[in-house]
Amino acid sequence: MTEETLEPVETETDPEERIRELTAENRRLRKQIKRMREAAATSKKVEFSKIIFCGVSIVTILITVFSCWIIYSTMDTSALAYLIPAVFAEMASATGFYYTKAKAENKIKLMNANGVQPEADNFNDF
Repeated sequence: MTEETLEPVETETDPEERIRELTAENRRLRKQIKRMREAAATSKKVEFSKIIFCGVSIVTILITVFSCWIIYSTMDTSALAYLIPAVFAEMASATGFYYTKAKAENKIKLMNANGVQPEADNFNDF
């Protein structure tokens, strides 16, 4: 068996020039790492429609639980005739608004992904 000896390959570049190149590359990589950390640190902003939807859902649940508690403690079901339908009508409106908005946003995303330019006529149908 023959053993091959690897000799270091001498480069024709000046060591100081190589140090400058490595320093420049180090700076570039540090800036890239900083940008990546900043991008990872920024949290995605919650859409306002989701905040409205969650708020209406929470209020609906709270009013329903409160109504059940009042009905149980007073043994009077007259609150069911007006309060509960009004709350669930608001919930239905918020749900419809949210899903219609989400549908339009998803349609825009799909059009952009497929290279189609969104136009106003594309959003007339429900």
